Parts: sequence; C-alpha cells; structure tokens
Amino acid sequence: MNAQKGGRGKAQVKNIYARGADDGFWLGLYLAGLFAVSVLSLNVAVLNPVAFAMMCAVPFLTYFYLRRTHKAAHGMTLFSALWMQGITMFVCASLIFGLVSFVYLRWIDGGFLERVLRLGMEYYGSVPSESAQAMSDELRMVLESGAMPSASMIVMAWMWLIMFGGALLSLVVSVVVRMMKVRRD
Repeated sequence: MNAQKGGRGKAQVKNIYARGADDGFWLGLYLAGLFAVSVLSLNVAVLNPVAFAMMCAVPFLTYFYLRRTHKAAHGMTLFSALWMQGITMFVCASLIFGLVSFVYLRWIDGGFLERVLRLGMEYYGSVPSESAQAMSDELRMVLESGAMPSASMIVMAWMWLIMFGGALLSLVVSVVVRMMKVRRD
C-alpha cells in the first residue's frame, strides 16, 4: 500500500476507502471536464468526438487506479477490496460531478434542459419512422405542459447512474486487475 509520513514520523498505510476517495476526487474532476465538453459540444460539433473519447476512457481510468493499488500491494489485494475501492471512487466522483453539473444547470445556464429537449424534439421530428414521431410528440407534450424535470432531479439521476454504472464497471475491472500478474520484485 501507499505509505505516507504521519504527524509522528510513522508511516501510515492508506486503506481502500482513502484510496477510493483520493482517486474519486481526480475522477470527479475528469467527469466534470467531460460534462463541460459535452455541454460545449452542443454548439461546437468538433467536440462530439472528444466527449465520446472521454466517455470511452473511463474504464481505462478505472483500470489504472485499481491496477495501481493492486501493484502497490504486490498483487495481494482481494477482489472485494478492489471492488470496494472502485465503488468508493465512483461515489466520490459522482459528488463532484453532481456539484458541478447542478451549479451549471441551476445558475449558469438555466435553459439548458429545455434547449436539449427542443433539440431532441426537432431531431425525432425529422426522422421519418413512426416511433421517432411518437418520441417527438412526447417531448413536445413535456415542453408544452411544463412537466420538464428540475435541475436537481436530473443531477440526482446522473449521480445515481454514475454510482451504479461505476459499481458495475468496478466489478468487471476488479476481475481483470486480479487476473493480471504482478511482478514481485
């Protein structure tokens, strides 16, 4: 494990939760950057591939953080400990992401959700299939009835998605990390 100097000169070993929180801070900043790029990509089409690439990089970041822990423990980290570190990492990351996205949706660009719904309505309205037209009609009804979800509801849904998806991703990545051999020099 990663040793750090304590206040009394003794080395303190970081536990799985501390590692998850530290890594979650950096992952949270990464997800906040991903959110910013995604928001900007609505107006700057060149950023769409960047946002997609950033989304695709999340499993690799997860692997990097969990593998680093496993290597620091000389390959002796339990599967459950790696998984718990991943879960903690995504919970902490979702808090940072939630704060950034809520501030943006609530105070910086309050009309963002309405614009996205209108874009969706226009897009589905231009597709000739019957199901796309039905989706366009539903989005139109949401806008006309004022039943648009609040910023806090959207942010909470995103946070739950990050936590749940991150827990599942951490499960898979933990298996992969444990399968990889670690040199014990």
